[in-house]
Amino acid sequence: MKEPAPKVASAAAAEDVAGYPTQWVLASKYEEMTGVTREAVKQRKKSGVWKEGLQVAVISRRLYVNLKAADQWINDQLSKRRPA
Repeated sequence: MKEPAPKVASAAAAEDVAGYPTQWVLASKYEEMTGVTREAVKQRKKSGVWKEGLQVAVISRRLYVNLKAADQWINDQLSKRRPA
């Protein structure tokens, strides 16, 4: 009997192979998932809009984005908007 194929990470679900939700992804994966470029992420970090250790992290010279914190930041921005 053939074994089922292992679960593959899905960009939409942002899950790792073990099936656990992934909180941190490389900025390149974040760009693939959302369309927000790596340069935009770097600029948000540089300008202080996104905080090191909260929305972004640099480990071994690789830029990571925290999906949950980035999503929360977006929701916060939406709640600050006022109707025209």
